[in-house]
Amino acid sequence: MILSNASSVVIMLADPVMAADPSDVALAELEAELEAELEAELNAELGPEPAPVSVPAPEPPPEGAPPHTKWRGGPYFTLGVAPMSTMNIHAGFHPGIRYDMETGLAWKRRRVRVYFGPDFHLMQYFGRKKVGFGVDGMATFTLRHVYARVGAGASMGMPAGTDVNDTRPMMGGILGAGLVGRLDEVEGRFGVDYDVRVDTSGRVAQTVLLTMRLTFGP
Repeated sequence: MILSNASSVVIMLADPVMAADPSDVALAELEAELEAELEAELNAELGPEPAPVSVPAPEPPPEGAPPHTKWRGGPYFTLGVAPMSTMNIHAGFHPGIRYDMETGLAWKRRRVRVYFGPDFHLMQYFGRKKVGFGVDGMATFTLRHVYARVGAGASMGMPAGTDVNDTRPMMGGILGAGLVGRLDEVEGRFGVDYDVRVDTSGRVAQTVLLTMRLTFGP
């Protein structure tokens, strides 16, 4: 009998389930059920974990898209020569050649360019030695293969009568347009300018110029 009871005690000690108190086992099972229910409720309230957000890479510009979508500026320099003729209804005309040098600031965006600056010019009329000169404030606009320019200023040495040597200080302006060709940072222009000025005695001098210019800049 004693050996039987001892054997039972050894078996109970060897088996933790049999050695544990039934009330402790039930309490552990209840705690496990409560933890599972609580975790399920939290998952239901929070919802599924959000998927990682992927930032798309910027798309490259399409092929053939025009560059420089913003205005870009810098200095420019222009040299020009123009056969000209100063005309008067009652005095005939006086032919000559005009030389231009222009500088200033330019801005471009895609195929549009804008130029602002002073134009210094010398005028050599045929049949006299005295050289005329002047300066105009100019604004030039180019779009693709055409351009337009406008300016105003003062000059000296333009004849307004029959005598090519009879000149007085003049005020007036110039208007021109023509064609444009461009290679990198060099622009060539070919066009026609119309120059009209009034001298200090009220006489009007009108000049037509066949212009050829080279511009270096943006």
